[in-house]
Amino acid sequence: MMAALVAAHHGASVLLLERDPGGPSNLMVSGGLFPGAGTRYQAQAGIADDPDRFAGDAHAKAGGAVDPPVLAAIAAQSAPAVHFLADVAGLPIKLLAGLSVPGHSAARLHATPAESGRELHALLRAAVSACTLIHRVDDAEAIELLTEPDPSSAGGKPQIRGLRASVHGQRRDFAAPTVLLATGGFAANPELLAEYLPEMKDALHIGAGANDGRAVSLGRALGADLGFMRGYQGQGHVNPPEGRTRLGMSLPPLGAFLVNREGRRFVAEDIGPSELAAFVLAQPGGVALEVFDARIHASASTQGPYREAFEAGKIHIAQSLADLAHRFNIPRQTFEETFARFIAAVASGHDPEWGRLRFGPTLVPPLYGAWVTGALAHTQGGLRVDANARVLRSDGSVIKGLYAAGGAAASISGVGGAGYLPGNGLAQSFGLAMLAGQHVAAQARKASLRARAQSAQPRR
Repeated sequence: MMAALVAAHHGASVLLLERDPGGPSNLMVSGGLFPGAGTRYQAQAGIADDPDRFAGDAHAKAGGAVDPPVLAAIAAQSAPAVHFLADVAGLPIKLLAGLSVPGHSAARLHATPAESGRELHALLRAAVSACTLIHRVDDAEAIELLTEPDPSSAGGKPQIRGLRASVHGQRRDFAAPTVLLATGGFAANPELLAEYLPEMKDALHIGAGANDGRAVSLGRALGADLGFMRGYQGQGHVNPPEGRTRLGMSLPPLGAFLVNREGRRFVAEDIGPSELAAFVLAQPGGVALEVFDARIHASASTQGPYREAFEAGKIHIAQSLADLAHRFNIPRQTFEETFARFIAAVASGHDPEWGRLRFGPTLVPPLYGAWVTGALAHTQGGLRVDANARVLRSDGSVIKGLYAAGGAAASISGVGGAGYLPGNGLAQSFGLAMLAGQHVAAQARKASLRARAQSAQPRR
C-alpha cells in the first residue's frame, strides 16, 4: 500500500493486487510503530536525530551483518516516510517521545493515535481507496512473473513484462513494465524454515497472512539472490497458548521483570524483545511470568497490543507477593527472595546476577502478572535488493523491472533474532516502498518522454 501511494503521488498508474483484503496481515497484528530519524515531530520535542545515527544503531544491533548502502538508503527515507504518511496520505501521526526502546539511541518511533497496527492498516487502506491512480484487484494470488529477454543485457537476461495471478480462482495475465513483490516472508513455510531457520521451525508463529515465501520462489525462478535468510524477529512477550495477544515491548524498560515457573529470574530483561524469545522458550514449559505494577500498567495501556491482552483477560492483578505466587502457582518463598534481590538491584542500579543495565522505579503492590512465551513474529530474510529496492541476481546485476519490499526483501536485521532493532520491520517496509515508488515513477516518466520524442520525429 505504501509503495502504491508513493508511486501514484509521483504520477504513476498503479495496479495493486491484494491476495486477501479481508484477512489479517503482519501489519495488522503488529504494534504499528515505525522509526523516523530527523522528523519534524522530533524537532518539536527537542530531540536531535538524523539518518546516520539511526543507521548506526541498526548496524550495531545487527553486529555489522547488513548491506550498508541499502541500510543508509532506508535510514535516509525514514523521516520522509513519516512526513509522507502525514502530509500526503493524511494519517494522524505522533512521536512516542517517552518510550525507551532497546537499541535506539534516540526516541524515534512514531505511530498513529491508537499505537496499533490494526489502526495503521485501516488508515492506509482508506488512503489507497481514495487514490484515483491506484486500481485494486482483490482475491488475487501471484502465481508467476512474466518475462521477456532484455535486449540491453548480455545474453538477453529476462526482464519483467507483467505478472500472472489467480483472481477469484481464474488465471489472469497483467501486463506491466515493473512489479513490486510485497508478499510477506516465509515464517509459515515449514520447508524454508527447516532450510534457513531450523532453530525456530517449531516456534509458535504469531504472524498473520500467508507468509509462505512466495517472493522467494518467484524470485528464485529468475535467478534472484537471497540475503540474510537467517534473520528473524522473535517476540518474547506473547501470551500463551494461542499467541493471539502480547504485552508489547515497553514493560521491561518501564521496570518489569521476568521469572520462570520456579520463581527465578533467568535473563537481563532489558535486552530486545526479539532475542528475548529464545530465552523464554528455554525455560520450563517454554513460558515465563512477567511482573509489573499499576504505574507500568497505566503507561502500557496507551499501546494497542497491551490493551488487547488486558481486555482478553491475560493479565491478572494480585494484592501482594504471596497472592501473585498463589495465582500463578509458583513457589512463594523463591519468588519473594527473587523479588527482594531484584528490588535491591533497582535501588543500587547494579544487577550482579544477570547484568541488567536499565531499571525503572521500584515496583509497588498491587502487582500485575501475565504468562508469556517466545514466538516467531516474522522472518527478515528475502530477495536481495539495491538502494532503489530493485531485486538483484547473485552476480550483482539487476532484474530489470522487479522490486521487493517488506518481508519479501532482505532486511536490515542481520542474522538470528538478536539483530532485530524494534521498528526495523516497518522501517524497511516503508523505506523500500518509498524508494521503489519513486524509482518506478521516475522510470515511467522517462519512458513517456522517450515515447513522445519518438512520436514527434518526422516519418520517412
